Amino acid sequence: MDRLKVLDKVSKCFSLANANGASATEIETALRQARNLMKQYNLEALDVAAHRIIETSVPTGTRRAPQDWLHLLASICGRAFDCQPLAYRSQVQGWSFKFLGMGISPELAAHAYSALHHQLVVARREHVGQQKYCQLKTKRRRGLLFAEGWLNAVGNKVVGFAEGMDDSTRQAISAYLQQRHPTMKTSSIIPLEVKGHDLGSLRAGWIEGQAVELRRGVGEARQSGLSGRESGQ
Repeated sequence: MDRLKVLDKVSKCFSLANANGASATEIETALRQARNLMKQYNLEALDVAAHRIIETSVPTGTRRAPQDWLHLLASICGRAFDCQPLAYRSQVQGWSFKFLGMGISPELAAHAYSALHHQLVVARREHVGQQKYCQLKTKRRRGLLFAEGWLNAVGNKVVGFAEGMDDSTRQAISAYLQQRHPTMKTSSIIPLEVKGHDLGSLRAGWIEGQAVELRRGVGEARQSGLSGRESGQ
């Protein structure tokens, strides 16, 4: 039997064993079948956990590899909803981020990324438009600094409510990455150098970012909440 089909069967057995209303006999039967399949096909607990990881992708809208501020945005959204972001190039959508996690979390992280990306692009464009009597490269640098300040403010809000990814989810994602993306590379986000009047753009971004709200609901059907100048709330 195909390995993925076996993992599907094992996952269904565990879901049945944990289902509300399942009888003692049903639980015992489901667990026995799961264990037998795992033994027969030499599956580890992490293999089963990794199979539960879900991917949700969102395009970056860029032709080149995402800049640091996009990686920072993805990292903030991933932290908010217990997900691991991963940048990759799709032949159909170009550069994209995929969020890896359990249940509805990846979908919420992708939604948050799209909404925050829209708000940030609008705010940054407005800020750059206010920069007068300076070269184009200066405007671009100040736009990036504005984005950095904005994201630092939003990220600071996330720290206040994010509970942190639990060990079981972290281990499952790690196993998933080893199985599906063994050649994945990591990189560091380096803050931009601030020069003279550029500090005003960093500060302006921080102030604008403080007006944005990113909330994570609680309960089985967790919902994300976003508000700010562009959310209409």
